Amino acid sequence: MLSEEKIKKMIRLSDYENGQGSTDLKRTGYLKMDYIRLKVLGTFVSVTVAAFLVIVLIVMYRAEYVLENAASLPLGTLALCAGGIWLAAEIVFIVITCRMASREYEESRLRVREYYTTLQDLLEIYDAEEQEQEDGHI
Repeated sequence: MLSEEKIKKMIRLSDYENGQGSTDLKRTGYLKMDYIRLKVLGTFVSVTVAAFLVIVLIVMYRAEYVLENAASLPLGTLALCAGGIWLAAEIVFIVITCRMASREYEESRLRVREYYTTLQDLLEIYDAEEQEQEDGHI
């Protein structure tokens, strides 16, 4: 039997599953620390690749100067400066990623908890309807 309350809950569950819920359910499939580690790993790789590309672009932009002065350039000092900048960028972006991933996970966990509560309510409605049908036939 169809009831207005049951239909509303079913629509609400369906909307969530087809929208934000698909992301939330995947996200909460991980433990919180595993999710954060995965995001940190992605950030580490991205910042490293970006730093390498920036260095390549700088060298290409200054290619004539680099080729003319290749023997006299202080490569150790340049490498140390580039490494320091890279390390600082890694630290800043990893801290930002940890905070954002933690917040995303917690928000998803709250929405998934509400989803499961609504699902449990719907199951209770089905059980109550089933009990009414059994009582009515006896």
